[in-house]
Amino acid sequence: MMKTSLDKFFNPESVAVVGASGTPGKLGYIAIENLKILGYTGKIYPINPKANEILGFKAYPNVKDIPGPVDVGLVLVPAEIAVVVIRDFAEKGIKHAVIVAGGFSEVDIKGAEMQKEILEISRKVGMRIIGPNTTGILSMVDRFSTTFQTGIEFRPGPAAFIAQTGNFASITLKWILSKEQFGISRVIGLGNKIDVDDADALEYLETDVKTKVIAMYIEGIKNGRRLIEVGKRVTKKKPVLALKSGRTSAGSKAAHSHTASLAANDTIVDAAFKQAGIIRVDNYMDLVQLTKAFVFQQPPKGNNVGVISPSGGLGVITADACERSGLKIATLTEDTLNKFRKASPPFINVGNPYDIWPSVSQIGMDAAYKVAIDAVFEDPNVDAIIAGTMVTKGWVEFKDNSFFAAASRRHPEKPIVAFATSEWQLVNELQEDLEKQGIPTYTSPEMAARALTTMYRYSCIKSS
Repeated sequence: MMKTSLDKFFNPESVAVVGASGTPGKLGYIAIENLKILGYTGKIYPINPKANEILGFKAYPNVKDIPGPVDVGLVLVPAEIAVVVIRDFAEKGIKHAVIVAGGFSEVDIKGAEMQKEILEISRKVGMRIIGPNTTGILSMVDRFSTTFQTGIEFRPGPAAFIAQTGNFASITLKWILSKEQFGISRVIGLGNKIDVDDADALEYLETDVKTKVIAMYIEGIKNGRRLIEVGKRVTKKKPVLALKSGRTSAGSKAAHSHTASLAANDTIVDAAFKQAGIIRVDNYMDLVQLTKAFVFQQPPKGNNVGVISPSGGLGVITADACERSGLKIATLTEDTLNKFRKASPPFINVGNPYDIWPSVSQIGMDAAYKVAIDAVFEDPNVDAIIAGTMVTKGWVEFKDNSFFAAASRRHPEKPIVAFATSEWQLVNELQEDLEKQGIPTYTSPEMAARALTTMYRYSCIKSS
């Protein structure tokens, strides 16, 4: 039987919520409330045999009582009831199901048997399943969600997340919405992956015009060969970052109890990702911090970096971070160096990294940085820029930092990343301001260098 397309998971015309509730705080209440918050325009069918109406929508005792077709069935009831619900879905002709409940193969043999029965039912009718043990789908660009995380907001953007955890449609989503300045296209929470897996999700996003960069969190790999095959295609079109956990014996044990994932040889995983063109990251927040670099900027054509530093020491640290990660400190042209000299006191030796503090002391924050930013962007020997700043209230603050973004727009082929330090309140404000203008901003030179390195690695992958 030909596999059913995943498309309706993301832009369904109708959804049945099994386990819907009229009680605020219950999962079945929050899931429907989120659909209303996002502005979902499809039909919503709450399923609850004890209710006539929930959140303004007519409730039904069973999905089979719904008068019309249903694209997606959301299962919010416990595992032991989920088997019966999936059988009802099959009889109704529902082809897409998201099972939120845990208590399956990640728990015990009985749970594994229920999971197997669900899969057998679904395969007979061509039903695709996401989960179990997940928050499921967030399709921001289509205003659809199955998540039960409270307080979500509509903020579409080009970043997609594929995750073997509900985390990315819940607490990580909350971080992005409350702290970061980029938006999301899709979140695909796979859970135990009894049907839809990483390769399926990656393949869907391959042709998704709303997605520019893909970040993955993986605990176990079901079909490594297919993941490599799909990854090779996708990474020629858009960057894919992946965090593969369970690298240690303790992590492997935790992954098995979380999603029933089995350990994989880490050397083999490294080799598979490399073959697929997937860039492996090491830390949880890399999936946010490195993703946003691709959201805001284009990857560089080369690895020669121009560095603007707020102090001599930070310049040294930045140079070390660049070279350790495979970037090169660019040899600036004499024209660029002369521009630096004109903006600096006569006794200052200028170079790359460029310690901008003497220039700030002489001509002011805005003027010094504008001269430096423009000069480095215009230098033919520079492929990318790291601009470091420090901000202190009443002493060193930007009055108007729009020249960062203006220079970036004039030279879109050269990415710029910034880092800021000093008073954290002002750093937060500057980070928010610059990122709203499309300049990814970090709190350390090391993270800025890592972002540029990752972007350069992708340039090499795409051109190979």
